[in-house]
Amino acid sequence: MGQSETSWPERTAANWALLLLLLAYMLSFIDRIILSILIRPISADLHLSDMQFALVGGVAFSLFYVSVGLPIGWLADRMPRRLIVAAGIALWSLCTVASGLASSFGWLFLARVGVGIGEAALSPAAYSLIADYFPPAKRGRAVAIYTLGVSLGSSVAYLLGGLLIGFTATHGAVELPLFGALAPWRFVFVAVGVPGLFMALLTLTMREPARRSMPGGAIEEGIGFLAFLKARRSVSLAYILGYSFINLPFAGFILWGPALFDRLHGMGPRELSLPLALIFLVPTTLGQWFGALVTDRALARGHGDAAFRTGAACALLLVPVAIAMPLLTNATAALIALALLVFQVCASVGHHAVVAASVAPNRLRGLYIALFFFVQNVMGQAIIALITAFLTDHIFGNPASIGRSMAIVGGIGAAGGFVALLAGRGALRQASPAVSQHP
Repeated sequence: MGQSETSWPERTAANWALLLLLLAYMLSFIDRIILSILIRPISADLHLSDMQFALVGGVAFSLFYVSVGLPIGWLADRMPRRLIVAAGIALWSLCTVASGLASSFGWLFLARVGVGIGEAALSPAAYSLIADYFPPAKRGRAVAIYTLGVSLGSSVAYLLGGLLIGFTATHGAVELPLFGALAPWRFVFVAVGVPGLFMALLTLTMREPARRSMPGGAIEEGIGFLAFLKARRSVSLAYILGYSFINLPFAGFILWGPALFDRLHGMGPRELSLPLALIFLVPTTLGQWFGALVTDRALARGHGDAAFRTGAACALLLVPVAIAMPLLTNATAALIALALLVFQVCASVGHHAVVAASVAPNRLRGLYIALFFFVQNVMGQAIIALITAFLTDHIFGNPASIGRSMAIVGGIGAAGGFVALLAGRGALRQASPAVSQHP
């Protein structure tokens, strides 16, 4: 028997935990995105090629994110999750500060490895906490609020990055206690890394909710992880690959977008800061809520495949936009297309954890979500970063051709996601327990 809605944690505690997790996710994306905003000064100072930047911005982050993500997911199913979250925030914040002190490609690479390890701790624990804080009928919206950290963090990163670069460009090197005189791009890393140390302490105020059995699930709680994946292989393949493919246009822009607008449209961080901040605040927020609302309503009507329905429909509309956006020669048109792109990606992917919460038993949920992020980050941070750089450097042979590389990667990603989610609808209907709006 599932527990009634009235037996769930009190609303105040649940909402406080959700707010802290949202702020932590925002910080993680600020620390992640700030690197791409600073691509020009970093590459000039450390003499990095596009391929080296792909190694730093994609491979370094994902290398240990994916390698430690699964063990951390296993720990999230067994240890206090708030401690895992706090430790992860502290680690990635320290390594963000270390990024600003890098004097070579190798140092910067290792610092970004540390950022990846720290960030790997957040989402498996966070999604597991949300599943135990909120009942199924409210879980889609809670997940959407948490995943707003992507859009809010990106928005703050672009705005803050532009403002800090503008300030430091005017005033030159910045003198800080303990750090001495810092070049503008180094100061930015320190400025965005230090607040995370205070955030790590704040997350310890969360209460650890009781772990709940999977209500009405067809897979009983005692099953092992490999046996569970085998039993749910169809829905798991669609879930993991489908959403990971759809995320590729978004992930590609996060890493290469500032370089695209710099090389094709002559817009640097200061010119881009406000437009990108607004795009990553408004369309992304609306996309998260739209996808969650449509999914929750379809679930309430008894459609067990609601999440895949929403994701597939939005992914189909995403295909032409993902191809066109990086190829447009007019900067205004490209920014409008980018707004459509991030709306559609967020509407497609923002509710993905609803699938994991519905399909995976509680004791396996953290590991299941960690596996999802393992694949998503290998594809979106490592493989796609290298493919985009390879196409630009060696196939097209011109840095200004980065838009063509991004169009190829983004179009294939959106189309692949549509096919995967469409094919998995039947498997999701069979795997999902019934969801009720009432106790």
